Amino acid sequence: MKGNKISSFQGFLKLTKRVRKSKTNSFTTSIFSLPNELLITEVLARVAATSVCDFFNLILSCKAFHRTANDNYILGHVSLDKVPVIPWRSPKQAFFLEKCKETGHPEALYREGVVQYFSFAKVGEGLNCLNSAAKVGHVGAAYVLGVILLCIEEGGEGRRLLNYVKSKKGIGESRKKFKDVINRLWLNNFLEPKPNACPMQAQHRRKQRWPSDDDNDNDVSCEACGCHLQVIFVCNLLRGIVTY
Repeated sequence: MKGNKISSFQGFLKLTKRVRKSKTNSFTTSIFSLPNELLITEVLARVAATSVCDFFNLILSCKAFHRTANDNYILGHVSLDKVPVIPWRSPKQAFFLEKCKETGHPEALYREGVVQYFSFAKVGEGLNCLNSAAKVGHVGAAYVLGVILLCIEEGGEGRRLLNYVKSKKGIGESRKKFKDVINRLWLNNFLEPKPNACPMQAQHRRKQRWPSDDDNDNDVSCEACGCHLQVIFVCNLLRGIVTY
């Protein structure tokens, strides 16, 4: 009886090993059955989206990775968190950032738009970059573009963009991102707010204070007044009036 139990147990172990081996082989086969170019591109894209430093280290470690590094799909997903807004001291970083912009990288287009509009005073180029980034869902670009449009035209598209940012709960983060970028620039172009045309603005303002960083805090009950507050915030930020 005891011998039968041992025999059964040994059989169970052999069966388990066969199942594990089968699963491993199946997984390995499925991975390596992918075309090499597709596999390399996907690996690089995922690493690039997480860390630009790891991405550079990876392409230096393997010739196949290095050959694929300029793929538009990869450059369109790379993380730019560690790349300066304007890499003055690094021609390689400047070239890399330019390549990202050419592929339509949303963050690269956003940065270029802010730099061109507010630092180099190239209004048309700045608006084009911000518009391209906003079209592919960059919330920060939608915020800045919305404010600019409200300063140069009435309502319409500018208000729609700010409402979109509000719906994504991105007001606070967009302000912080914009402040972080312009703090690294020489500013040569500023914005002037249009008068708030709402006839009941005094009643609509809930509190006489700056817009809250809390996206869930409704400072005003009027859409026009709420958008105007964002415009005032950005205009004052550019003039150095806002200090927090």
